[in-house]
Amino acid sequence: MALGLAGTLVVGMLVEVVALRTLYDRDHLDQVLATFGLILFFNELVAMIWGARRSSPRRPRGSRATSISSPARAIRPIARRSLPLACLSRILLWYVVTRTRLGMLIRAGATNRTMVAALGINIRLLYTVVFGFGAALAGLAGLLAGPIYNVQPGMGELVLIQVFVVIVIGGIGSVRGALVGAIIVGMVDTLGRAFLKPLMATIISRRRRSRPARRSPRCSSTC
Repeated sequence: MALGLAGTLVVGMLVEVVALRTLYDRDHLDQVLATFGLILFFNELVAMIWGARRSSPRRPRGSRATSISSPARAIRPIARRSLPLACLSRILLWYVVTRTRLGMLIRAGATNRTMVAALGINIRLLYTVVFGFGAALAGLAGLLAGPIYNVQPGMGELVLIQVFVVIVIGGIGSVRGALVGAIIVGMVDTLGRAFLKPLMATIISRRRRSRPARRSPRCSSTC
């Protein structure tokens, strides 16, 4: 885990210096297209180095699904082990952003980059460090999702749309909003998967039963 987080930190800082630093003064659409192109590039790079086949990491003992006898056991053990680490990372992120000098500089740089640079802060280095730590958090998310999903090139695309929805709901730059948005999206997605399909099947079956049976036309006496 330490090597994975350190590796994604370094890769994220290199990507920011090489590709993204030249796009800060351009439109948001250019930045979105560039990052989407980076997704395609790294997917192909991973496939070239490690292959495109799926890999299922070895799961800890007791991580297989068992019979559910209580609501607490409805969550798979592997997810229960990942949840504390995810909560801890969220608390640390909130503390850094809201209670430290680095967080103050991050919020100030996001609000007025020119003013922060005029105060003597190396804004370029600050952006590089922030992007690197963001990449490290993405690497942590991949580590947590590895035992749950199959590890393969492009595995992040499975949750890409959900991440965009969380950002829209929570708002860009809001850690608290991201948490609330993630909870809402997660609950809606889980409940929809669990109850929507059986509910639709029940409604369709009832409609079929309520329809009157079509009678075949009887032959007249002259046929």
